[in-house]
Amino acid sequence: MFRQQRIETIDFKTFMAGNPRKPSKSLINTSVLSFMPSVSVSSFFSPEIAGVYAVLLGIGALAMLSHFLETYAASTGREALAEAIETVTRLAFSIGGFSFIGWFLVSL
Repeated sequence: MFRQQRIETIDFKTFMAGNPRKPSKSLINTSVLSFMPSVSVSSFFSPEIAGVYAVLLGIGALAMLSHFLETYAASTGREALAEAIETVTRLAFSIGGFSFIGWFLVSL
C-alpha cells in the first residue's frame, strides 16, 4: 500500500533451469507443530489421558477436603489442629509438586 512493488527480473537460463529461488539453509527441517499432538474432541476424551484426569480430580478433591477440614477446625476453636492441617497440606503439595517436576524432567 505505501511502498511501490518492484518488478523482479530473472535470467532466461535460470528460469528454464528450474526453481529460481534458493533453497532455505535451515538446520532443522521438522516443523514445530509436528511435536505437538492434535487437539480435537476425540483426542481430548481419549482413554489414554483418562488417568491424568483421575489424578487431577483426586488432587482437587484432596485440596478441597483439606480446606474444609482446616476452616471447620478453625471455626470450632481448634486453632492448633487447623495449623497442623495447613502445615501438612502445604508440605505435601510442595513435596508432591517438586517430585512431579523432577519425575517429568528425568523421564524426558
